[in-house]
Amino acid sequence: MISEKIFELILRNGMTQKEFSEETGISQSTISDWKRKGTNPSADKILKICEVLKVTPYELLGENETERNAGNPEMSAGNETEKKNESWDIWQHCRRIKMKQKPSYLPKKYKYSARSGNLKAEAVGVVKGEKHFPVFEGDVVFKPLTKSKPLSTPLFAYAEVFWSWVIDAYFMPAPQYQLAFCEGYEAEVEKYYDYGTVSPMIYNKGEHLLNLLEVFRKYPDPKVHIDDYVNYCQMFYDYTEILESDYFQNNTAMAEELVMQILVSILKGDQNYHYENIAFVCDEDDKILRLAPMIDHEFSTYFMFPDSMPRQMYWFEQLARSIQGDEVQRGEFDYLTKETERHLMEKSATCLHKNLIYIREHYPKVCAAFLEDLSRLENDLKEEKELFELEKGPGYPDTANSDVYLIGKARYKDHDEKKAREYEVKYSGKEKQINFEVVNSVSVYEIKKIMQQMREILEK
Repeated sequence: MISEKIFELILRNGMTQKEFSEETGISQSTISDWKRKGTNPSADKILKICEVLKVTPYELLGENETERNAGNPEMSAGNETEKKNESWDIWQHCRRIKMKQKPSYLPKKYKYSARSGNLKAEAVGVVKGEKHFPVFEGDVVFKPLTKSKPLSTPLFAYAEVFWSWVIDAYFMPAPQYQLAFCEGYEAEVEKYYDYGTVSPMIYNKGEHLLNLLEVFRKYPDPKVHIDDYVNYCQMFYDYTEILESDYFQNNTAMAEELVMQILVSILKGDQNYHYENIAFVCDEDDKILRLAPMIDHEFSTYFMFPDSMPRQMYWFEQLARSIQGDEVQRGEFDYLTKETERHLMEKSATCLHKNLIYIREHYPKVCAAFLEDLSRLENDLKEEKELFELEKGPGYPDTANSDVYLIGKARYKDHDEKKAREYEVKYSGKEKQINFEVVNSVSVYEIKKIMQQMREILEK
């Protein structure tokens, strides 16, 4: 229960029940009732409780009795539904408040030496590898920006803050990102900067993440050709075969969650929302417990090219074209000499349209919910424009050079370390100042256009 989590956090923060009462303004008798009667705090108290206990609503509501009893045959369906509805009602209340609260762009500051540990995976992303993400008190994870990431720009971090707030406030629960510095990290791990973002971990002790690639390799399905995935070859991704898999056909609730994630990924122009960035939370035996919330938001098309309007326009046009489903012209991708790469590029050029049509036909309830949420977002973009304006974080880098995609291409696609280092030298110190006013104007315009496109298809 939520109240049980609150008492755990009170102890973790070294507080007494009296101190908690004084700081939240909640009477001690009410707090005692939570324990004696097994009740939860009212929805209007949640945000204040989170503030005092130094957690986000996602952290407080993310692990509740429903989740812990998921799959437990001894848990009655009625009781489970009741608790699930209670948690959801509280979440909806928090969401309505968040819709009117602009996300903070004030960077958090940490010291690498003060970390409680390192994770050998993207704890707030999914792809496992050599990365070491430092963990700080409260299971907060620092996610650095890499020096060799294609199109590297601090706006990736801003996009994570922006989109995690939009997703959480308008569509579904999502972990909240914040701008952050981690002093001493860059010196320790040379390929990363000591700035990036922080967010709460999305899994608990004894749990871990498996992405779609890993799951379908472990549990193959003849409908899913997961090995067709080749990074850097696809702009966008076809999820129809994933949704046709036996697993999602038999687990409709989880399929609906995935469908909502796919719709939101299209809305936010995420060209990197691929099979590696969708994850399941699993137990020690790789048994799937639940679908992980949406994570890894940095590749939002709207924020990729603040220093190059032609590139920004090109990628936005490709996004709009894939949604619209405009036919691939003969010879359009002949510049790709490898047949597999050319095939995947041709497929991705129109696949978002295919995704939307499939979702419209097979998941009408999710479509209706998404369109309802979209209406709220549309209204606030019109009436509350200031909520959606990025603000430069004090002391946070504010320059970009989109030419650095060549570094990542050389290193990760072509496996040419020599060329990657040459590009690093060539483009070092040649960044342009980010004009936040222009970024805000362009991004809001493009979001509105994509919403219009999606609505035209989903409402047919």
